[in-house]
Amino acid sequence: MSIGAYIQTNIFPIAALIVVRANMRKNISYSWRQRDLSEIMLLTAWIMLFNVMGWMLDGIPGTPAFVALWICNTAYYILMEFMAFLWLLFMYDKFTDGNGQFGKSVLPKAVPFLIGLVLLLVAPFKPLIFYIDRTNHYVRGSMYLMGTLISAGYITAASILAVCGLFREKTAEVKAEYLWLAMFGLFPLVGGILQTLFYGLDVLWPLTTVALIMVYLNMQWRSVNRDAMTGLYNRHRMDQYIQNLREQGSKNRTLCYSILDIDRFKLINDNVGHQAGDEVIRLVAEQLKNVYGNTTTFLARYGGDEFAIISRNMSEDEIERCQKELELAVADIIWGKGKGWPLGVSIGRAFYGDEENYDIDKIMELADARMYQVKRTKHDI
Repeated sequence: MSIGAYIQTNIFPIAALIVVRANMRKNISYSWRQRDLSEIMLLTAWIMLFNVMGWMLDGIPGTPAFVALWICNTAYYILMEFMAFLWLLFMYDKFTDGNGQFGKSVLPKAVPFLIGLVLLLVAPFKPLIFYIDRTNHYVRGSMYLMGTLISAGYITAASILAVCGLFREKTAEVKAEYLWLAMFGLFPLVGGILQTLFYGLDVLWPLTTVALIMVYLNMQWRSVNRDAMTGLYNRHRMDQYIQNLREQGSKNRTLCYSILDIDRFKLINDNVGHQAGDEVIRLVAEQLKNVYGNTTTFLARYGGDEFAIISRNMSEDEIERCQKELELAVADIIWGKGKGWPLGVSIGRAFYGDEENYDIDKIMELADARMYQVKRTKHDI
């Protein structure tokens, strides 16, 4: 490839990453995971910049060009390995549902990166990864593949974690997220293999940029449509889903709409505190995921302590079984450091066609009324 082609191939991905990163910092709740992804984007932009500069300097005579070429290529490899290392931390944090990767637990994961760093820093004395020849041209060293293998190892390990998460999770939505994360590794791995086999080909970082933007868009979609406390869909996404059901009309004949309310929730907030109330909401949401995760059910936090359960293509018997399983699971919840009382839920449901209701809004109203009927029988209004 010509120098002009290298510049054109990299300039647009660099610009895209800068724009996306700026938008990400501005619009998304800025957790550790988002910060990590933001830094990965920044590193990728710098990697492409050093890559272009390295090709521009390659073969230019003189000591200044020699030094600049050595710096560019050293920075390229260090940032490449560090970027892959950060992606592993991102994926590990996601898989363990952590709040950021810090401290001593990071050190074992950093060992391959530190080995690669040592191999690069000894280059002036023993060029193992690369060297600059007498005509100021970049030449691969005897251990050139080590730098690539370290980066590929981190990306592969992250992809394995994503696949494990894919099989571990029960809800279709979270499975889809892990699938996207697993696919991320394919882009840099394929690009890296092609560049290793065909020297001079420049596809690794443009493909990596595509993967990063895919991850960002998926995170942004989740941020807009997910309830931050429970991980279930929020009211905004539910309204969109309901509108879609309205448009489908008669196709909803297998639909069942249920509304769930936590019994005596006001007493929890008033007597134990709002933190305990939040804990109960999260625990009930987890049981919803466990019970309905492998079914064709849409789960949303409707508001406060109310949840919407919209099932399709399920028989009345299946829905009855799931409801009883959920009630038992909620009753077994231990909350308030084991000092809380047994929990219960009131659930009202309505099927498509109940009481001659074929309109989704009427079905929702009927389910809501039935839920309050259940609560009245418990004297828990």
